[in-house]
Amino acid sequence: MTDAPRPEPDTGAGPPTDDEAGVATPAAAPPRRRRHLRRLLRGRLRPALAAAVAGAVLAGTAVAWQAGAGPFAEDRVCWDALERDSLSPIIDDPDELDAAELPPVGGRTPGDGRQAVCRLSHDGERMTETLFTARLHELGGDRNGASGKWAEEFLSGRMSPLGGGLLGMASDERAWLAIPDGCLGPPRVEGPTVVDVSGPFLSRGGKVDTGRRDALARIVVDLVNAVGSDLGCGGTIADPVAGMPRPPRYTDHESGAFCGVDGLRAPPGRRDDDSRFLVTPGHGPVRTCDQYQLDHERDLRLTTVEDPRLARIYRDELRHGGARIDGGADYGSLDEYAGVFGATCQTGRVVFLVRAEGSDDHANQVRELLPRYVEAEARRLGCGSPTLRLPPDPT
Repeated sequence: MTDAPRPEPDTGAGPPTDDEAGVATPAAAPPRRRRHLRRLLRGRLRPALAAAVAGAVLAGTAVAWQAGAGPFAEDRVCWDALERDSLSPIIDDPDELDAAELPPVGGRTPGDGRQAVCRLSHDGERMTETLFTARLHELGGDRNGASGKWAEEFLSGRMSPLGGGLLGMASDERAWLAIPDGCLGPPRVEGPTVVDVSGPFLSRGGKVDTGRRDALARIVVDLVNAVGSDLGCGGTIADPVAGMPRPPRYTDHESGAFCGVDGLRAPPGRRDDDSRFLVTPGHGPVRTCDQYQLDHERDLRLTTVEDPRLARIYRDELRHGGARIDGGADYGSLDEYAGVFGATCQTGRVVFLVRAEGSDDHANQVRELLPRYVEAEARRLGCGSPTLRLPPDPT
């Protein structure tokens, strides 16, 4: 979770674990890949770090790993994509970083398990702390795709869209960007393949650090460009920062526009003048509103996933996340803490999510908020007037 006047930085759950899926041993690499693998094997080896990362990610699969630092380190790290100087806005002393990497492996066809990992750290006296993690992986193909860890952190209200039609977002804590569809053939049913980056970055005073957000946005674009080059894709993605909106800021409750949604009223128990809201700025693939209380814990999230490519990651949750919600041709699910509903709109499939956790009356608040939230957001997006028939209240 992210913070209000300094909540904990998006600790609801970590990103999907890397050992959730095995990776086949890569086939014979083309000349460029062989040169890349030779570079990965140069430098001062850090056996403990490399072995720990390799074991966590691949559960024993044999691949090539890099580990190097200090005067022996390569000038570029993380799949040969990042100059160390580009990391200085987010990590102190980038020239002293140790790198442990799995270069991109897998096929070009969606679903072939294409993935990669890069972890950067400073080697401390007692323990090695990972300061930066970059991952290439398929959303929905892992077992944490939508309702769990990845969406909890990477679709928060702290994120800003990258703009320019890119399927990606960034904050001062993390960033993600989908590999363009043309690089990997037809889009997957389960969801896109993304690069995401994260680290234990502290949010100062609750305010989004614009400089660090911009640095993470540039870093994730550089990583996606490197993966695209490895796949033989034409063209590169330009620096996105100029097209990004201003970062979100905490706001107070507005009467008649709960979470900034016109016409949406707060349910009983949510009309709290001491709560604060953080809402995704601008126009992008996702709009999220996170509500925080005085204890700095997020206790309510309203999310609209507007991009059909990303909405696919909720496929299983829509069908099996709880008791069924009927809506004609549309449907969703409801449990004690969350309700999710998918509707067909002018742009394709859109998913609406309400999750409440910080109130003793959370189940009733989800039941009350979800139909009205779907109605208000569907009106904004031109989705018609979905009619939700909720399952009977078990209480």
